[in-house]
Parts: sequence; structure tokens; C-alpha cells
Amino acid sequence: MAYDFSDNIQRGILYLLKSDKDFYLQIVNLVKPEYFDYPTHSKIFESVRAHYEKYGKLPIDDYIIEDVKTKLNSRETVSDYQDELQYVNNVDASTVGDSEYMLDLVENFAKKEAMKGAIADSISLIKENRMDEVEALVKKALLINRDVDTGQDYFEDLSDRWDRIFNKKHEEKYKTFLPSINKSLEGGLGAKELAMVVAPPGVGKSLFLVNQGVHSMMEGRKVLYLSLEMSEDKIAQRFDSVMTLTPQFKLKDPANQLTVKERLEMFREQFPGSELVIKEFPTGQASINTIRNLLVQLKNYEEFEPDLLIVDYLELLRPAREVQQEYQAQQKIAEELRGVAMEYNFLIWTATQTNRQGRMVKIITDAELGDSYGKIRTCDFAMSLNQSEEEFDAGRMRAFVIKSRNGRPRFTVPMEVDYGILRMSEGEEALGE
Repeated sequence: MAYDFSDNIQRGILYLLKSDKDFYLQIVNLVKPEYFDYPTHSKIFESVRAHYEKYGKLPIDDYIIEDVKTKLNSRETVSDYQDELQYVNNVDASTVGDSEYMLDLVENFAKKEAMKGAIADSISLIKENRMDEVEALVKKALLINRDVDTGQDYFEDLSDRWDRIFNKKHEEKYKTFLPSINKSLEGGLGAKELAMVVAPPGVGKSLFLVNQGVHSMMEGRKVLYLSLEMSEDKIAQRFDSVMTLTPQFKLKDPANQLTVKERLEMFREQFPGSELVIKEFPTGQASINTIRNLLVQLKNYEEFEPDLLIVDYLELLRPAREVQQEYQAQQKIAEELRGVAMEYNFLIWTATQTNRQGRMVKIITDAELGDSYGKIRTCDFAMSLNQSEEEFDAGRMRAFVIKSRNGRPRFTVPMEVDYGILRMSEGEEALGE
């Protein structure tokens, strides 16, 4: 459906899009090329958008012409676009003088089109009794707007800010299974944050993530565990051991299956609200967009919306956009993960590898991060797992807090590991302090 505005107004919209950065940023996500009446307008808009996404600046007319030259069809000439840009640039000043009115026009049109599309798509869904998907479509259409949020006025919002910080109850925290770390975080981590565990291969990153998942389930949370290396069944067996205190070798004995099932049922009764979904993806093939698609499918088809997302592990994801260097890719993935945490209002735990030096030092710090220091800048909390051969034999290791936006960094917490049932816990030394 094309705009039902006059040619003069459509040219005014295009003029403001290509010349007024504030106007562009407020409205670009509500404009589609097919909304314009004329193909020339559509291609000009696409050129403006592509240039801004790549360079962060609005293009001059010469850049637009150079871009559209590569997209001309057999019936078009460069002069068609040169002439149209002249018309756009010479649009009546009164048309573009009230940009707020123009913004409202475009926003209202986008809202109507989104709702019409949702209604049209809902007809077949209603016939198939897929009402949850109908609801999701309508909700998405209703959210179409400019989303103008100018931020917090420091002095004017002082009372509200103090009320949020001091008088209202603290938001529910995501506790780790290490009490000393929870204490340093004033209760735990928060939603919209990215937490990271760092270790060399084979030290226990995945085991840590499983234990963290179980602890969150004991808080009544819904956990989504994404495995990019091990199979769903292998990860599930680890959860079996930690939740039922059943050694791994006994899980393979059919005689123990009834006992394991009964203990899992007791776990669910004791911790109502806890849910777990495990999903594996081929190594190196899943991206942030893959995760987003899975979240939509789980919500629409399974009515499952996680409170905690665990990604095992960071290096095995690929960035949504290709980058040249590995260190850049890892930083980009960390940034994308944190973006998903903010978008869906949940906590994300992930893991990352150290470089070779990580096996040789007593305490792993940010200096031993594999390939990319940039990923540590993005996360809100990062800790390393440290273990010597003697500690492995004794079932012990040390956690070291590398970074903490909301708490004390750079301290060590003793840990114990029961390799039979795969359960991790805080060591007695820290608990007795």
C-alpha cells in the first residue's frame, strides 16, 4: 500500500529524510520503500538508508546518484533521478517547515499499515485456531510508533530516582550458586545483563553453566540452554546428575531410571515454576538472528518465555554480519548478546575460552582472554575458573572475579567440584569468613 499523501508531501518526507538527521532517526524504521508512489522515490530512500547504515551520515545528492546508477532498470536513466532530486530539493518550504506534522503523518500511516497487515495475516491463523500467534501479531502492530524517549531529566526526576533506588523493593536478582559473589553483587545479577565465565578448554565452563542453570531453576525461573558444541541429550544428562544427585555412570543403568524420574518429579514439586528447554545448534552456524527466531518460536508454539538464556559458548556463535578478524567477531557477538538481553529483559550467561597463556597462570585475568579483549568490555560480569592438577585431583578450583559493573571485582572464591554428580559449590573457606 502506497502513501495516500500528495506528491508534494511525499517529496517533503524524502527531503527531510535525506537532509535532517533528527527526522531520519525518528522515522526511518517506520518507512518502507514500497510506501512511496514512485519507484524513483523508493530507490532514493533505499540509497539514503543504506548510506547511513554504512557510514553513519546522510549522503549528499551526488552519492545518491552514484548509488542508483547501479540499480537502474532498462526503462530508467540517471537523468530521471537527477530531475527528481531537483523536485525534492525545491519542494515548497511550507511543506517541510512543520517536521513534527510530517512525522505524525508517517507514523500514523505506518500504524494503520501494520494493523491491516496483522488483520490480514490473522484470518488464516484464526481458521487454524492459532490464537496465540494472532495475539502476537496484533501486539506487534500496536507497538509501531516513533518511541520518543528523551531520557531522564537529572534534577526534575530526582525524587522518582531516589524512590526507585531506596524506597521501592530491589528488582529480583539472579543469584549465582556462589554466595560470596552474590554478596559482592548486593544479591546477584540483574535482567538485561550479560555474564561470562572464562576458562581454558576442559576446566569446566559448560559444567559451570549447567550448575548455574540448575540454581536459577531452584529460584523458580525458566531456563533456555543453547548448546553449540554438545548434543541436547549430553547436556540433559548433566542436568540429570546435578538435579538428582545421581552419578553419571549410574544414569546409563536402566535400573536407575525410575529413581531418576522420581527425583526429577520431586525437584519440580519443590521448585514450582522452574522450566528447562535445551536446544542444540550446529557449531559455528547459529547467529544472534537464529536465537531471536528460536525465542519467537518458543513463545508462539510452546508458550515458553525464558528468564535466563545460557549460551554455551560465545566463540561458537557467528556474528550477524561478517567481520574480517576473529577478535572483532568475538566483540561483535558479545555486543549482540547483550542487545538480546536488553531486548528480552532477561539475563544471559555465556562462556569464553582463554588463550594458551591461560593454562600457565595461577589466576586467569582479562590478560588471558582468547583473541579479544573487546568482549570483556561489553559484559556486565566476568569471572574465571582456575585449577591446578593438584586441585583437580582434590575436586577443587578457584573462581576469580575479573569484572563486575555492580560489585567488587578482583577477588577469589574457593570452589568445590563433585565430579561424580557434576555439582559445583562454594568452598568452606569462603563460607566461613
